[in-house]
Amino acid sequence: MKAKKFLALLLAGALALGAFSGCGSNDSGSASKAESKSESSKAETGETNAKSDAKLEIWVYGWEKASADKIQEDTASYKDATGVEIKVTPIASDSYSTKVQATLAGGTNPDMLFLDAGVQSTQLASKGKLLGLKEYGVEEYKDKFYESVWDTLVYKDDVYGLRITANNLALYYNKSLFANAGLEEPTADWTWDDLRSAAKTLTTDGTYGLDLPIYNDNGGYCWTWLPFLWSNGGEFANEDRTEAIFNSKEGVEALEFWKAMVQEDKSVPLQAAPSGVNRFTSGAVAMTIDGPWSLSTFVSDPEFKDNFGVVPMPQKAEKATVVGGEGVAIFSSTKYPQEAYDYLVHLCCSDFTQIFWENWITIPPQPEFKDFYADNETYGKYLQVFSDQMEHSHTRPFTPTWPQIEDAVGLNLQGYMFDKSDDAQASLDKAAEEVTKLMQEE
Repeated sequence: MKAKKFLALLLAGALALGAFSGCGSNDSGSASKAESKSESSKAETGETNAKSDAKLEIWVYGWEKASADKIQEDTASYKDATGVEIKVTPIASDSYSTKVQATLAGGTNPDMLFLDAGVQSTQLASKGKLLGLKEYGVEEYKDKFYESVWDTLVYKDDVYGLRITANNLALYYNKSLFANAGLEEPTADWTWDDLRSAAKTLTTDGTYGLDLPIYNDNGGYCWTWLPFLWSNGGEFANEDRTEAIFNSKEGVEALEFWKAMVQEDKSVPLQAAPSGVNRFTSGAVAMTIDGPWSLSTFVSDPEFKDNFGVVPMPQKAEKATVVGGEGVAIFSSTKYPQEAYDYLVHLCCSDFTQIFWENWITIPPQPEFKDFYADNETYGKYLQVFSDQMEHSHTRPFTPTWPQIEDAVGLNLQGYMFDKSDDAQASLDKAAEEVTKLMQEE
C-alpha cells in the first residue's frame, strides 16, 4: 500500500473517528476491549463517551529525531481524542541500553518504551518487568505481522509488545569493482557458489571480495552467520529453546563455507576496519553483508551514492535472512495498563504508524505494507529488496541469556576461523554445549 501523500490528513480523521483503526485494514482496533470492559460501569453511572485522565510516559529513541518528533506532535491530537496525556522522553543512543538495564535492577521506569525486539524484551519479560498482553486481546493483530516479526516479542506463553519496525540483512555490492573485474552484477538468484566465486575474483591488491565479521567475537558474528545456517536448512535450537542444534551437518557446512573464503581464497579481511574508515564506500571491499540502516551512509556519500547495489542474501537449500528491529512494550508497573495498551496499538497499528515510517526509514513489519517505500526516490529501490526478503526472514531463538549465547558462538567460531582449531564439527560441538548450558540454566 502506498498511502503516503495524504497521511497527515488521515491522522486527524482517524483520531476523530475513534483513534484506533487497527493494523492494516483491521478496523476493530484496541479501543473495543476498553469499551467492552467499561460499558457496565458507564451504564451504572450514566456516563457516556468519557475520556480518560491517564498520564503515560514513553521512552523513545532520541537519535531517531524525525520519528521522535512525530510521536511528540501526535500527542496533542491523541489527548483530544482520548483524554490520555502522553509524555515523550527521547533518550540518546549512548544512554538507552544503560537505562533499560537499570530497570532490570529495579530502577525507575516509565509506562512504556521502545526496545530491541527480542534481546531487551526477553530479558525484561523474564524478570516480570513487562505487561503480558494476551488478556488485552493483542492476538487479534497476530496475522497482520510477519511470523518472524511477531515471534520476537513472544516469551513463553505471552506476548510482550508490538513491532513498529523491522530490518534484515542483505548483500551490498560495489558496481564499479564488478565492472572492472568483468563480472555481472549479483542477482536475487545468487547462490553460495556465486558469492564465493565472485569474492575470489574481486580480491586484488588492496581490495577484498567480501567483508565478513570474523574479527567480531560477539553478537555480530552470530547475527551474520545465522542466515547461512538457515539457508542450508539448519536450525539454531530445538523448538522449546532448551538445546542448541546448530552443530548439525548443515551448520558444519555453513561454517566450512565461511572458512574456505577466509583461509583458502583469502577473499575476506582478517581485521576490523580502522576507526572512522568505511571499507565498503572506500572500495577496500567489493561486497558486504549489512542492513537498511547503512543506506543513509551510502547515499549521502557523493562519490559513492550511485555506485552500489543491494540484492537478497545468497542462497543454498533455501532463501533466508535474519530479522531485527524495534518494538514497543509496556512496563508491568504502569498505573494505566488499558490506556497504555490502547496507546501501544495506536503507535504500532493505526494510520499514525505510517507517519512514523515516513520519518524513520525502516522496513514495515506488516506484509500489507511491503511496498510502502516503493515511490521513495532516494531509498525505494534498495528498501524494496529488504522488504521482499521479509517473507524469508527467521527469528533468532531469543532467551534471557541471548547476549551470552551470541558471545559463546562468536568465540568458538572465531577460533576455528583463525585456524586455532581445524575441526568445524568440534568447534560447533563446543559452542553448542556452552549454549545448551546457558539455555537450561534459565
